[in-house]
Amino acid sequence: MVSLPMLPPIQAAAQHPGYMQMVQAPAPVPGPPQVLVPAPAPAAAPLAAPSAAPPPPPLSPLPVPDDSQPRVEVEPLDVGKYIPVDVATYATVVVTVIPPTGTVEIYTPGFESAPVVFHGPRSSAEIHVNGPTAYVHLEDGATGYKTQYLNWREP
Repeated sequence: MVSLPMLPPIQAAAQHPGYMQMVQAPAPVPGPPQVLVPAPAPAAAPLAAPSAAPPPPPLSPLPVPDDSQPRVEVEPLDVGKYIPVDVATYATVVVTVIPPTGTVEIYTPGFESAPVVFHGPRSSAEIHVNGPTAYVHLEDGATGYKTQYLNWREP
């Protein structure tokens, strides 16, 4: 193995004929900027045949309730008159159903799909409170009701 002394590249090339100097490309000449020209796009492949599945149908608006859909007759119950609705989250209510064979359902706003059911003659349960008004629906022959508020819970 031959060791070369540390000489500048030009001198090393002159002393050793097997040594080649790498040459740097000349700097670009000042002038207009060079512009890259994109290569032409390859020939496009023919489009595939559309799939056999039809496109999904457009979304339809929600149905508007009409008289053919059942409606529930409710009457308002002023909960805010008896408990502090600004701090209470739940209230324990005793409901007396008239006549005793009937049923009373209490709906609270936001929980319409899950009413609290009170069977006659007298029953108690906890209702969710999120405003001053709840709604009462009479079922199974009930013609009236009386409410009594036992207590409420705060968060």
